[in-house]
Amino acid sequence: MQERDEASFFYRKAFKDYITEFVMLFAAVTLGFFAENLREGYAERRLEIQLMKSMVADLERNEELLQSQQEALTTRKIACDSIAYFFNQKDIKPYGAELYMYGRRLGYYGGEYPLSSRSLDQLKNSGMFSIISQDIVADSLSHYDNLKTQYEQRIKWYFEDVKKVQDENKNIFDTRVFEKASVYTNVYTFQIVKPEGNPVLLTYDKDDLQKYYNSFYYLKKNTEVQMRAVVELINSTAALKSLIIQSYEF
Repeated sequence: MQERDEASFFYRKAFKDYITEFVMLFAAVTLGFFAENLREGYAERRLEIQLMKSMVADLERNEELLQSQQEALTTRKIACDSIAYFFNQKDIKPYGAELYMYGRRLGYYGGEYPLSSRSLDQLKNSGMFSIISQDIVADSLSHYDNLKTQYEQRIKWYFEDVKKVQDENKNIFDTRVFEKASVYTNVYTFQIVKPEGNPVLLTYDKDDLQKYYNSFYYLKKNTEVQMRAVVELINSTAALKSLIIQSYEF
C-alpha cells in the first residue's frame, strides 16, 4: 500500500513537472513570437518613415520640375498665339522678323522634365505598399501614381506634335536666319531673339502656309491641354506632400 502511495506521489510530481515545463516552453515560444513580431513591426515602421521622407523629397523635386514645365509650356503658348496673330494679317510679308522669332520659339524642343519616382517605384516594384500604415496615404499615392503615368504619356505625345511643327519649320523658314538670331550665352545655351530687318519666308504658297497654320493650331490647343494637366499635377503633388508630412508628423 505504501509503495502504491509513493508511486502515485511520484507520478503526480512528474506530471506536474511536465505541465510546468510545457507551460514554460509555451510561454517562451509565445514571448519569442511576440518579440519577433515587435521587431518586425518596428523595422517596418522605420522603413515606412524612411520611404515617406524620401517620397517627400521626390515630391519637392517634382514641384520644381513641373513649375519648369509650366514655364516652358507658357512660353510655347505665347509663341503659338503670337504667330497665329501675324498669320491672320491680310499681308504677312511685312512681319518676317516676327514670324521667324515666334516660329523658332514654336519649334524649340525644350525638355520633357521627367518626374522623380525613385521612392514610388521602390514601393511598387518591391511590393512594399502593404507596409504603409496610413490608408489615406496609400490611396493618395496610388492616385498620384496614376496621374503621373498619364502625364508622362501625354507629354510624350505632346512632344511628337512639337517635332512635327519643328519639321515643318524647315519648309517655311530659312535656318540661316535662325542661326543669326541665336545669341549664345555659353557653348550649350542660347537665346532666341528677333532677327534684324524683314527676312523672307522660304515660301508664301497659300497651301503651304495653311498646312503650317493647321499644324501649329493643333499644337496650340494641345499646349493648353498640357498646361491644365500640369497645374492639376502641381496641385496634387503639393497636396500629397502636405498629407504625408501631416500624417507622419515630420
